Amino acid sequence: MHKNWASFPKTILATVVTAVLPACATHVGTVNQAAAPAIATPAPLPLPALSIPEQPSTAVMPKTDNTCISNVAFPNFPRQYQERMQKIACHLQERDGLPASYVIPALQDASFNARAVALMTPPPPSATPAPPYPWWRYRNHFLRQNRLNQGVQFWRGHAALLQAVSRKYGVPGPILMGILNIETGFGSFQGGFSVLNSNLSLALALPGRRRFFLHQTAETLKLAQRLGVPPGTLQGSQAGAMGMSQFLASSYLRYGVTWNDPPDGPMPNLWQSPADVLASTANFFRGHGWQPGQPVLSRVSGDQGADVAPFLQGKHPLAQLRAAGIQPETASRLPGSTPVGLLRLQTERGPTLFIAYPNFYAIMGYNPSTYYSATVWAYAEAIKRVING
Repeated sequence: MHKNWASFPKTILATVVTAVLPACATHVGTVNQAAAPAIATPAPLPLPALSIPEQPSTAVMPKTDNTCISNVAFPNFPRQYQERMQKIACHLQERDGLPASYVIPALQDASFNARAVALMTPPPPSATPAPPYPWWRYRNHFLRQNRLNQGVQFWRGHAALLQAVSRKYGVPGPILMGILNIETGFGSFQGGFSVLNSNLSLALALPGRRRFFLHQTAETLKLAQRLGVPPGTLQGSQAGAMGMSQFLASSYLRYGVTWNDPPDGPMPNLWQSPADVLASTANFFRGHGWQPGQPVLSRVSGDQGADVAPFLQGKHPLAQLRAAGIQPETASRLPGSTPVGLLRLQTERGPTLFIAYPNFYAIMGYNPSTYYSATVWAYAEAIKRVING
């Protein structure tokens, strides 16, 4: 069971470290599983880019029928955004069913965060694009010795819990540890941005993402209601991802679970409870198609002269790869109809082929980058070797 949520805001503020996060759309995210294993180029290290689903650039604020309360000022937002803030207030009331008595004070207490906008604004295209960043360098940042040491320490403190969560949800503990490693260094940096401020600011300043961040604004307000805390006290990343596993508000409400508590018990605490974090992350994977007992990724066995080009885009039945002479180093008993992808990732040995199984794409539901998903797998494999000696 958890501490009284009445003390929740002060607790969060006292324990969350202000940092720029390598968060996912959390959440983490609400992204759809990627259909094709096209390699995404990550941002330069030390931190990977935060991926947020693209929204149509033509997204506009919905029209209102003047039944909402909106003719008020929002003192902490620039004048240029006042009219749009009024439309957001109407949207939250009419489309999301939130009462004006809750929406208006919450938005008037919120403020525009220019730093969050700057961090989330893509750089302008360059006339001389930078060379592709190799996967192995991205991967190695998260497999450094200090990261492995953190994993060993986390395992020693939560081995029984990891095993119990794995039994219930079918997601191996090392995979869950791979997420916590990349997202927040096992909770050591969870972000110091107001989630509400970030979502509002990004909805205002990034037209192409307006619909997405407006939805997250509504979900943040609903989450704060459920938690019984002022909306402005929820802390997270510049993109609104929260807690040890960096869940967006929508994912928190949909996949967050309280470990070993009844369904009508307290809300999960994804900032401070490793049990809730692990169970919620595993529940997210299960909701994105995780298949217990199946592999994630496997190197292709040797160079057999197979024509791999037809398989480097999209997914294909495993039997077709086998028939073309593309065999994994580690054999599986999966049926030939299993849809898999073929990836070419840059390792220290040069371009290397991998077979990506359905569980690889379940991880991509967390962050739609092949680099990210492959690194979660690589960390899981590395931490297993360390733990097992």
